[in-house]
Amino acid sequence: MRAFRRRTVLTGLLALAVAGCSTGTPHSSSTAQGDVAADRSNGAVTTLQIVAHPDDDLYFMNPDVNQSIGGQHRVVSVYFTSGEANGINKVPGSKDQPRKDFAGYAGARQQGLRQAYAFMATGNAHAEWKRGTLDLPGGLKAETDSLADNPAVTLVFLGVAQHTQDRPGQPDVRVPTLWSNPKAKSENRLATGSTVTEARPLTKAQVTDALTGVLDRFKPTLVRTMDLDPDMQVHDEANRLHHDQRGYSDHPDHTAVAQFTYAALQRYKGPGSGRHYVVAAYRGYYNERWQRNLPVSVVRRKADVLNVYGGEPGSCGFAAGCGDYDVGKDRSYGTGWMQRTSPRYPGNATWMLPGPDGRLAAFGVLDQQAAMWQETAPGSGTWDGPKLLGGGQLLPTLTASLTKDGRWQLFAERIAGLGVKPEENRREIVTTEQSAKGGSFGAWTSLGNPEQDPARGRRVGAPVVARNTDGSLQLFARNWAKGVATRQQQADGSWSPWTDLPEAEVQEGLTAITDAKGRIHLFGAGHDTVSHWEQQTPGGPFSLDRSNLPAAVDPPAALAKRDGSVQLVFREAKSTNIVAYRLPPGGGTWQRENVDLAGRGFGALSVLAAPSGDGTMIAARNNDGSTSLAAIGTGGNRAPRWSTVPGAVVGTAALAGSADKPLLGWLGPDGKLHSARVK
Repeated sequence: MRAFRRRTVLTGLLALAVAGCSTGTPHSSSTAQGDVAADRSNGAVTTLQIVAHPDDDLYFMNPDVNQSIGGQHRVVSVYFTSGEANGINKVPGSKDQPRKDFAGYAGARQQGLRQAYAFMATGNAHAEWKRGTLDLPGGLKAETDSLADNPAVTLVFLGVAQHTQDRPGQPDVRVPTLWSNPKAKSENRLATGSTVTEARPLTKAQVTDALTGVLDRFKPTLVRTMDLDPDMQVHDEANRLHHDQRGYSDHPDHTAVAQFTYAALQRYKGPGSGRHYVVAAYRGYYNERWQRNLPVSVVRRKADVLNVYGGEPGSCGFAAGCGDYDVGKDRSYGTGWMQRTSPRYPGNATWMLPGPDGRLAAFGVLDQQAAMWQETAPGSGTWDGPKLLGGGQLLPTLTASLTKDGRWQLFAERIAGLGVKPEENRREIVTTEQSAKGGSFGAWTSLGNPEQDPARGRRVGAPVVARNTDGSLQLFARNWAKGVATRQQQADGSWSPWTDLPEAEVQEGLTAITDAKGRIHLFGAGHDTVSHWEQQTPGGPFSLDRSNLPAAVDPPAALAKRDGSVQLVFREAKSTNIVAYRLPPGGGTWQRENVDLAGRGFGALSVLAAPSGDGTMIAARNNDGSTSLAAIGTGGNRAPRWSTVPGAVVGTAALAGSADKPLLGWLGPDGKLHSARVK
């Protein structure tokens, strides 16, 4: 692989952090600690994650949070509930059964988080913290803890009671009830040792106001949230009900807090001063239902952080306890959650493509709207933009396609309603297109949803598209049953009804291409194989290829080769190594290619024809969160060599441009487009 030349200067490069924490001393204050980033923060990026329980970020968002700390971002982690659960913080193996202590367990988990974040930021689990309080809209007071040596690392504890079953004579109000019933009243749980000393009743409106206040206070450029619409899940002998809710693949608190987060995001105006923000969502207990996708060394780092969070009794001197004791000593390996990190909307690489005049165009979601950048000249690697194109409250991924007459069409999934009743809580696929080549974009229009039932419709995935030889567009989206639905746009602009493709169960993150013979191929990562749907003839119906490709752990990438063959590249299950397969021009059996690309990072890949010969360039997120590049099939007997482009990536990086002038593009956690020329 040839070297690269940066076209955008990034402030602060990612490095895998050494993970960690301590008690610190409470300081009563009406002002949040760490409102001004410390010198260790580069000042360009503020990542803010909102989770339901203490440890959700450590299980489901790491290694990303860890990498943000290592990348010198300002990092703010917001914990919606106090996480008091059943109030019992039992030491595994101990014969003593502790008494039920909701406040104590909540305080111990907060202490565990201080230990974990200090470990990630400094390597010292007992580094000093400055602790204060933050007055939020709606009357809620939150504890805020910032590392004394690096106040750019801040924890915010909203402390909403996970349930209120211990209130005598009062109904038990859980987090989903608080979301679904505007009249319900919960309260903030006073954790032992907290800087917050007054409990207050809380309603849905007050909590939403408080979350909005947190966003306005810290002005994040990247917001991380939990899964708004978890998959439906059959629970049976093969898939036993664990911590997820009956009928779904996640905890009900995760879903409710994600809904609160998106309600607050509807009000958030962004970081200001011409800056923008991006959103990333993460699956939760879903992870135990699919193959691990993290390399062993990354899993080990997650375990180290969780072990520090779990703590040891008497190791910290904090009255409530020194962590969530059941989590430590590598017990997290048994959950199935730690070995995988799953973006809810993994995206694909069809957001950066060459336009009709040879200039690249790039599209993304900024401030929950569509955004467009365009090269100033063909092959320049410098950009005009972003130009915001609206679209409503779009979910994090966008896909683009060029019509036969050179007009851009954009497709996305958006929140059409975030109400309480099923018919008011809706998702839909939407599109917009240019009125003429190089012209303005028209109004966004709805393409509906493959599912008529609104509860099922919430499980639908982001759209991907490909072109038939006659120029008509084929749109695909994952449906509620984890299969795929499709519709076709005819030459006159009308759309066929939604229909389901032959049944196969796949993860989110589809890839669609049109081969040199004009046949569309669609790929998705299933439990046991990469599912492959294909047209036998251009424009014809789709059949399911049952040639038994091995399983992939993340969305596969595909490339239509000039000779009519199809190149497929993905991270193989079990090893997480990147493997390559080739479908000959005449079809038939997939042939495994002899490549040597050991496990490196996780997530979707991007591919492009190599500058010379018949090879393929691959862009892959690596173990520290930046991007590694390699080329396969370029001849010779040498194993492919990796080169690295620094810079944190949100979503999927894209390779685009001509074979002799390839460009790597990515959206950063600073809400900006970045690119690097690959030499």
